[in-house]
Amino acid sequence: MSEGNYMENRDVIRLTEQYWQSIINLRQVLPVDEYHLYLFLLSAFYDGIIGKEFTKREVDYEGLFYALEDDFRYFEIIHIYKPIINNIPEWPIQDMIEEFDKIGNNIPVSVFNKVFENLLFRLISIQGKHSGEFLLPNEISSLVMELIVIPARAKVFNPFAGLASFATYLNNAESYFGQEINNSTWALGKLRLLRLEKSRTFNIDYRVEDSINNWPEFKDFDLIVSNPPFNYKIDSFIADQFGRKRMTAETYVINKGLKSINFDGKVACVISQGLLFKGGEEQRFREYLVEEGLIETIVSLPDGILKHTGIPVCIMILTRKRISNRVIKLIDASSFLNNENKREKHLDVDRLLDHLNEFSRSKTVMEVSIDQVRQNHYNLNIKRYFLEDFNGVSLYELVQPIRGQRVGNENKTKGKFVRTSNLKDNDVSYLLNLDEIKERELPFHSNRIDSNCILISMRWKSLKPTLFEYKGVPIFIGIDVVAIKVHSNNFKVDPHYLISELRSTKVLKQVAAFQNPGAVTSLNRDDFFEIKIDVPTIEEQTAKVKGILELSEKFKVLQKERNALAHGQEVKSFDEFASLKHSLGTPRQNILSNAKSLIRFFESNDTSGFDEVKKQYAERYKTSLINDLIQIKEDINHISAILEKGEKGLVLENHELTPISVKDIQKVLRGLKSSRDKFTLHFEQASNDEIKGKAILANLTLFQILIDNIISNAEKYGFKNISKLNLLIIELKVTEELMIIEMKNNGLPFPENFSKEKFIAKFSTSSVDNGSGLGGYDINRIASYFDNPDWELTLNEEDIFPVIFRFSFPIIPMINE
Repeated sequence: MSEGNYMENRDVIRLTEQYWQSIINLRQVLPVDEYHLYLFLLSAFYDGIIGKEFTKREVDYEGLFYALEDDFRYFEIIHIYKPIINNIPEWPIQDMIEEFDKIGNNIPVSVFNKVFENLLFRLISIQGKHSGEFLLPNEISSLVMELIVIPARAKVFNPFAGLASFATYLNNAESYFGQEINNSTWALGKLRLLRLEKSRTFNIDYRVEDSINNWPEFKDFDLIVSNPPFNYKIDSFIADQFGRKRMTAETYVINKGLKSINFDGKVACVISQGLLFKGGEEQRFREYLVEEGLIETIVSLPDGILKHTGIPVCIMILTRKRISNRVIKLIDASSFLNNENKREKHLDVDRLLDHLNEFSRSKTVMEVSIDQVRQNHYNLNIKRYFLEDFNGVSLYELVQPIRGQRVGNENKTKGKFVRTSNLKDNDVSYLLNLDEIKERELPFHSNRIDSNCILISMRWKSLKPTLFEYKGVPIFIGIDVVAIKVHSNNFKVDPHYLISELRSTKVLKQVAAFQNPGAVTSLNRDDFFEIKIDVPTIEEQTAKVKGILELSEKFKVLQKERNALAHGQEVKSFDEFASLKHSLGTPRQNILSNAKSLIRFFESNDTSGFDEVKKQYAERYKTSLINDLIQIKEDINHISAILEKGEKGLVLENHELTPISVKDIQKVLRGLKSSRDKFTLHFEQASNDEIKGKAILANLTLFQILIDNIISNAEKYGFKNISKLNLLIIELKVTEELMIIEMKNNGLPFPENFSKEKFIAKFSTSSVDNGSGLGGYDINRIASYFDNPDWELTLNEEDIFPVIFRFSFPIIPMINE
């Protein structure tokens, strides 16, 4: 790095931090999603349009607005910011301009523009999950534009433009036309382009428009580039125009894009990976694109790379010009991560591009023929094409599926229905335990199995091979579990050896390659039987599994001894606690009964008098009367659940860990009371595509205790004064590997030198007046019990949100929710 560049970077960092300190003063003045007012005023100050002359004694609003409206660069967007300025006190505006004046505007343009971009990304990042919908990470926008060669003076169209990220990589000689439907997003994008000296040229046209209903008539674009909303379903009337029953914004952009580019043009989209492997309409569309030779490149991006969603995403580049050599370039970017930031994933674009320039074929880049894609049934999931060719025998030659007897819809039969969660993922204990499976009403798609077999999971990371020994009681399986038996004319196979092999690293690599990512990681049945294993002689197989079978018997004995010991310890301490629980039983039941009566009473009366009571309650407390009564009922039930397990205090082991669906976790978080005494609780939920079929190994009662303790901490220590701007935000993000919960508040920071270690110490508290010091201790115990001992507590008094809790719980499958 040259000395000049080093000095410039140092100045960028210093100025970014200086400006950021003054942004923190907006913490109790503006809602978080309006903080971009700061960037608007900062930009106008740097351009010399506003200054201290407008804030000498009081803010000269008339002069301020006149100056902004008189400048052609700010005239278009002042109507977005004028209402925000009018709705806040004078002193923040005075303070901001005074701070700008201290720093001055004698800053090189290149330095200031980088500072502005830094501040923009930091402000967007604190707005929560929804901010990711309109601002791609810089490295992804950069990669898209680096992968495409466009001609000089290219004409570029950017539907669903967001903050016009793609425009920032164009030259002035190229023309850009962008559409963004959201007014505030458009205004901030306009401001961004102004700062990057793009909007001063004649070739930028960035509008507030709906890309679906206002697609341009022009048919000669050199590039159409977009990050459309994932899985957003568009009007069926529009889909019908393309001869399709349904369309998403992603398929719409590709369809319209291919019709709107010239012969040498490109369409580049950041889309969800579902389009690469889903059946139905998506598969028919994929077949068309493949057979017509329209797909040029697909880049599979790392899981969890986007802030606002855990949905797997990719870059697809298409061309109207039929590809002569009939190949598709596939790039697996999952290993090109920058590991500097543990909390967020960032793509190492430079390293990836260097690799692509050096290698045309490697473990991460290859070209596949159309014939290969046909052989894979038009499944474009990239990992299956990078699977190394294993030696061995395919399961087609070794086993046979057991179909079983179908349970009809007309039969409301009960039986032991086996889910993926009932299967074993253990080298030693892999026998299905029927005592662990309760009888239930059977789904109509069930199949009855009444013979010895091996059960296989078609969902998630492992096949979970489980031995079922039929002893007179049948089991029932659904579409997510396959039953197989050993059946081969050419090989002898020991069932125990087969189970051991199906859990081997060699097999798991094949499973990972064949599985489709997405809401529920799934394995096609045909792909399962393509899996290869080693088949030595039957004598070698027997020798290998002999030790496993011996360990299995010892495991069963140890389990029985442990259960007997645990039962004896429980009996000793039960009697005294039972007396306390009995004493609390009547008051608990009275509160619960009265809450239920009040709920029924208010729900069943809709006269004007009752409506007025409910209306006044809502106006005063900013919440629903009935919802608060329901909350009381649920809190009492929660207390009862704790008491049922609490004869020794909060003993975590008394609360069994079971698969809890993320759907149920989201339901708990969505049910939290939003209006609190001193702050508002805001929950940003995950999409249905993110949570479907996923669970964590946890206990719902303990999960509620964990969340309640964090909320209680904010109530006790976080806020001194009541304000509608006081916030506690909960964000839920779900990737293929993790369920991530982030809880942050914009209240008071923790005391100086306070740390996570002090927070989790038993009887340690940041205020002896307010707490016992058990809350943090229990939060840590529960998080560790849920397999997240290294959860994060970020304390930074110089941030908008000075207190941030972050938990990352491992995902397990939850099939048949």
